Amino acid sequence: MDQVSKYLVMSDHAYADAAGVRVRLAYSTRTASTMAVDLATARALETGEPAALSPAWAGALRAAEVLVPAGEDELSAVLDRNRSASADRSAVHIALLPTSYCNMGCAYCGQQHTRGGLSHTHRSRVRDRVLRAVAAPETRRVRIDWFGAEPMMGYAIIRDLAPRFVRAAAERGIDYSSVIVTNGSLLTPGKIDTLIRSCGVSHFEITVDGPPEIHDEHRPLKSGQGSFWKIVRTVRSVLDEPDLQSAHFTFRTNVDAHNQDDVPRYIELMAELGFAHPNVSFSIVPVHSWGNDVSAIEVSKQAFAEQETHWFRLLSQHGLHAQLLPNVAKKVLCPATTLSSEIISSTGNIFSCSEYPLVPEAEQTLALTHIDRAGPEPVRPVGPFDGWNDEIEKGTTWCKGCVFMPTCGGSCPKAWQEGHPPCPGYKFNFQDRLDLVASQCGLNPVPGEASGVR
Repeated sequence: MDQVSKYLVMSDHAYADAAGVRVRLAYSTRTASTMAVDLATARALETGEPAALSPAWAGALRAAEVLVPAGEDELSAVLDRNRSASADRSAVHIALLPTSYCNMGCAYCGQQHTRGGLSHTHRSRVRDRVLRAVAAPETRRVRIDWFGAEPMMGYAIIRDLAPRFVRAAAERGIDYSSVIVTNGSLLTPGKIDTLIRSCGVSHFEITVDGPPEIHDEHRPLKSGQGSFWKIVRTVRSVLDEPDLQSAHFTFRTNVDAHNQDDVPRYIELMAELGFAHPNVSFSIVPVHSWGNDVSAIEVSKQAFAEQETHWFRLLSQHGLHAQLLPNVAKKVLCPATTLSSEIISSTGNIFSCSEYPLVPEAEQTLALTHIDRAGPEPVRPVGPFDGWNDEIEKGTTWCKGCVFMPTCGGSCPKAWQEGHPPCPGYKFNFQDRLDLVASQCGLNPVPGEASGVR
């Protein structure tokens, strides 16, 4: 016997394809999967009558976990799945800060930057700790991130350490991936080439906060010069290089009260510059507290969600890629919820949360240990959020009753702890996003066909 999952979101609208076939969209938050279902199937799902479904539909809906075993405690099932994933030692994820310095002075940044890279002794200890994690018998895949401050200020350190990690993974036959989170101003075509070929970087996350004059004001270089044109020209110059097609580039835009009105112009410009490319995607996110007070400039979640729908439409119209709906369930929310992940600050402190390094109070009081005291085991000490799934089950937050919990995972334990509910933007405009997904699939809304039509 089956029951309809409580982790199901149906589109308010019905849609029709070119042949006039009418469907609605069903999104399973347990599996982060979207299905177009006929109207009879949609009605059976909405009324909770799985017996009314055809055998062919029942099989597909079980696979998507839209249908689940009758009587199943779905909250426990999802949280147990998450606990199992968080306890899995086969996937190692380590973020490294090769320097404490950043060449930008963004007003919304909560970090404190000082000059200097890793000392030779510290660098050796970082190298040895990562290599022990790669060599651990249970390790099957490893992800090494280069994070900041500005990691490209420590490019020489990346050049020294990363190839060793790549070789060690290859020798053991384990999967290797790497992300660099950078302001992009120090990238050159040659450095991008080296990062991909020698250092194993598979994803570049680059922050651009609007069109040229807005970005340069929002993210000023400490030298007083602008960086917009340097960043975008550098990335564009490598996109069509056949040997560099293994890497993906995400342009992240941090939005606050100062640049929100300029996002449409930015989108249009990036399209004109040729970034409608399969290896490029766009992420537009609200500025949030990073150990600092941004209340004077942050945009409310509702206001952001309303604008975001318009931005998504513009991105789609211009052929630019953005993720409309989550496509992976959050089994492991973030490094803060699994002992297999850690962040090693340039200070030598080891954290479980990526928002702690270089934040003065956190560096002084919230480190789990220092690399000098970490010992030979390639597993970090228990952190404050490793019991996060238990907190959800207890009802510490309202995640326990939220339909989006399996894809969101609670979003950010640190933000909840600080009293800032971090619910994801899609919670506030999910129906608009479903409409956009339908449009991209060639489906047009059919007024009046679905209950709840707006």
